[in-house]
Amino acid sequence: MAIEGPLRELALTDVFQLLDLSRKTGTLSITPEDRRSRPALVRFERGAVTAAELGQAHERLGHLLLRAGKVTETQVEQARRAQQYAPGTPLGSILVDQGAVTADEVRRQLRFQIQEIVFELIQWKDGYFRFEEGPAPEPGSVPVRVSTESLLMEAARRVDEWSTLEKKIPHMGVIPVFVADSPDGPTLDLHPTEWEVLAEIDGTRTLKMIAASLGRGDFDVAKIVFGLVSTGVADILDETAEPAHAPLPGTMERPLRDALGEAELALADGAADRARRLLDDLARAHPDRPEVYTLLAEAHRRLGRWGEVILALGRASSLDPLAAGVHYQMGFAAARTGDLNRARDAWDTYLRLDDPGGAPRAARALRARDAVDALLAVMDEEGR
Repeated sequence: MAIEGPLRELALTDVFQLLDLSRKTGTLSITPEDRRSRPALVRFERGAVTAAELGQAHERLGHLLLRAGKVTETQVEQARRAQQYAPGTPLGSILVDQGAVTADEVRRQLRFQIQEIVFELIQWKDGYFRFEEGPAPEPGSVPVRVSTESLLMEAARRVDEWSTLEKKIPHMGVIPVFVADSPDGPTLDLHPTEWEVLAEIDGTRTLKMIAASLGRGDFDVAKIVFGLVSTGVADILDETAEPAHAPLPGTMERPLRDALGEAELALADGAADRARRLLDDLARAHPDRPEVYTLLAEAHRRLGRWGEVILALGRASSLDPLAAGVHYQMGFAAARTGDLNRARDAWDTYLRLDDPGGAPRAARALRARDAVDALLAVMDEEGR
């Protein structure tokens, strides 16, 4: 029998406690009131939380591991390609099976991810929940089990501490800005994590966006910015209210084409890193739009981040396999990283498609493919 109801009548903390005390096994889905985004999912096994999903969870895990320096861009891309042939297999399990990272490190990042998602969900005041009992899925190579009681205790601690933070940081939708320099301004003596957050402040991005970009928890970033505001280093530009469940404040409300236009203008002005930040946020808000990833690849190309170019183009091609230009660019990006076989395959695919770019681009792709074929043939002769 399913347990369901509106969050206005039964808070998620009460739902979690009920499932913990009754040692339930199954899946809890939570749908926002506006129903614009897909439901968040929390999986339980005998009352403990074993997984939590909010948005593109697999994308977030790869980002967390990259930010922690535990994997390379190439390893994440290889795991994502393998995942296409094994639907349903967690990205973390694939990375462990491939020897890219240890199971303990993936487990640590998954625990962090579960904690952050549960804390965000507990703040939702409107919406609908539904719990359905069912057998626990077969554990992968990285099983995770987090005590529900410990999650609720941590959430309670954060809620209590947030009562102090909200005097200056009312919600994660605020936009931090630098305070103009003055002779009497504070001398900066910051920890590395504080410098990291400080470097992300550009006067346009919300705290939520900064936290996502850094792969850090919302609460930790809010605490750091609270300290920066308290010492006069930063100030808050925007304090307009936002729904607690809004994944990317401001991004979903404006038309996608306007946001893409802003990123294109940034690229035209030579501000490739600003364009990259805008497009990273758009990719999280619109994970099903290939044009976002195509433009993101261009931003990374201008920054010389070829591994990220391949990741973005791979996502774009999976969403729109017939986009000839994506395969064309993939060929050159793969060649830059030394993956000649992938470059040749990309150009082969491109040459089979109808390209609105015309004959000159097709001729370049043909020359490039033939050159790679010749080089691979010589390397085969040398046994390399």
